[in-house]
Amino acid sequence: MLLFIYITNRVATVSPILQKMAERGIHGATMVDCEGMLQTLAADSIEPPPFFGSLRKFINPDHEPGKMLFAVLREEQIGVAKSCIHDVCGSLDRPNAGIMFTVPVTSVEGVE
Repeated sequence: MLLFIYITNRVATVSPILQKMAERGIHGATMVDCEGMLQTLAADSIEPPPFFGSLRKFINPDHEPGKMLFAVLREEQIGVAKSCIHDVCGSLDRPNAGIMFTVPVTSVEGVE
């Protein structure tokens, strides 16, 4: 089993991705709000490092939080999950397109 993680700031893509995953037999994913490093530093009252400070003016303080999807999947389901994300989002090679990765799960209970 693998923990599949997908992180995006393109919140509008989340529902279509989840719908495609459900249609293709992937169930039980969990979504949580998340925020990136620049958003956190911009909201902090402590002065960020100079590089981040210069980017602060480009960051919208009312920015909607990103989303992080977690799903414990069998190895053969990973390609399906990636395909669902690519179908909705296209390539993740573009800047700010999101990131997905897996982490080995050595023990699990409560998953089919």
